Formats: sequence, C-alpha cells, structure tokens
Amino acid sequence: MRTATADMPETPLVSGDWLAARLDAPGLVIVDARKGDGYAEAHIPGARQLMLTPLLHQSGRVIDPEDFAAEMARLGVGPDTLVVAYDDGNNLFGARLWWVLRYYGHDNAVVLDGGWDNWISTGLPRTDEAPPAPEPGAFKAYPNPEYLAETADVRAAIDDPDRQIVDVRGDAEWLRATPTEASMAGHIPGALHMVWTDCLDPATRRFRSADELRAHFTLLGLRPEAEIITYCQGGIRAAHTVLALTIAGFVHVQNYEGSWAEWSRVQMPATVERASPVHPAGQNPGGVDQSV
Repeated sequence: MRTATADMPETPLVSGDWLAARLDAPGLVIVDARKGDGYAEAHIPGARQLMLTPLLHQSGRVIDPEDFAAEMARLGVGPDTLVVAYDDGNNLFGARLWWVLRYYGHDNAVVLDGGWDNWISTGLPRTDEAPPAPEPGAFKAYPNPEYLAETADVRAAIDDPDRQIVDVRGDAEWLRATPTEASMAGHIPGALHMVWTDCLDPATRRFRSADELRAHFTLLGLRPEAEIITYCQGGIRAAHTVLALTIAGFVHVQNYEGSWAEWSRVQMPATVERASPVHPAGQNPGGVDQSV
C-alpha cells in the first residue's frame, strides 16, 4: 500500500476533529457521497461532490471500472491520494465508497466516523461554496478479487469450515417465510445473522469501538482466522459491515455484492428460520430501504 501525502490513519475511520485539522492538507481529497441537494446546501469545506452517486446507491453491482476511474480522476484522486468519504444518516454510502475504492485497488481510503450529521452536531465548519476544480488525478481501477465474493464463492463457502457467511439484513428479512417478487424467503444455509446497525452507537451513529466490535463479532461466532463473506439484499449494507469487521481487525473479509437478490435470482439453496438468534422479529433498524 502506498503512503499518502496526508498522514494515513491507523484505522479506516477518522474523527471530525482529525479531519478539521487537515482540511487543507496536500494529498487529501474529501468526497461527499450524499444523495440529493445536500451538497449544494452545505458541505465540509473543500469537499468534492461525487457525481456517480446514483450508481454508488445502486445495489447488486459494482460501479463499472472505467466510469469509476474517470470519476475519481475528475475529483483529483491519484494513486497516493488519501480519500476521506462521508455520507449522512448511518454513513451507509460513505462506507460503500470506501469499499469500492479498496476493491479497485485504492487502499488509501477512510470514512468520516459519524458522517455529515456528526460533523454538524459537533459544530465543525461548513460551506455552500464548491472548491475550485482540481487537476485531474491519475486514478487507475484494478479490481481486487480478494474483496468481492461471487455466487460460486458463497455456494462453496457453505460447506467449508474455514469460511463463514454473515447475513446482515434486518430481522424481518431474515425471518421472512414467504417469497416476494424481489426474492426468495429465508437466508443462505449456514449463515450467521446480525443486523448491520448493531455496529453503530445508536445515539451518535458512530461506529462502536474496535474492542466493542470484536466482542460483538466473537459473540456472534465469527473467528478472526476465518474467511468471512458478508451479504444483505444488494451488497450495500454488507459493505458497511465489511468496514466494521476491518475496524475490529478482521483481515479476510469479502462482500457478496450480488447478495440475496442475486442468490434468489439464480435459485440457490435457502433456509427458513423460526427465530432470530439476536433480535426480536420484525425490526428494520434505521428504516433502511430493504432493496440494498
């Protein structure tokens, strides 16, 4: 991994105070991944708006490498740039951008912990002025299969004791006993279950500490030495959990980008549970669109 001009943090998360002290640091690009008109209304000083947001928010497929490379180059991202991604709410798409960057070979990426909402609530500076257009970066997208699981990989993992599968959908999705137009009922056989928002402090929407996350994943039954595959409905919540596992020190983690939508489409095996091992039935934490 290359060293960015801005000092590279030891974890994939940075605090608002850390970023506020480095807004003008050379070699650092802040990327706003929010939906809608939020950027025009106010954003972090120096932040650049991601114009591929509709594709970033599209579940079930990775952004095309040529499109992604062109957008990163437009934002001024080169091979040595430290990218700080942020979103609002639960930082779902800040985490997804972090994962896509890593999948395409750019490890110099972090997520602003707590995102835009925490930035505002702590009184850090904001602006409605867009920064000057940067010099185009020399970004190249080199897919790294270590970060992405395909359907065949997941099918093989079911019977592999060295691999573990984690379903991070809401309880209602995990427990659903009847199929819908979008997907089959049930879950991937042998999968463990947690809800992706379990990784966040509900009061601040910041990630729990590394120690708390490790304890949570250990209680769930995850092993640090195992190869772990996360999935949801369309790979977006699963990417958020990849970030949480990385914070906790897990190093062999893949996102099944196609997730339950793809698994259902190709009619892979499914198991229906009568109860969730973690939560009471029917929850959809955070009110998240269940298509993601």
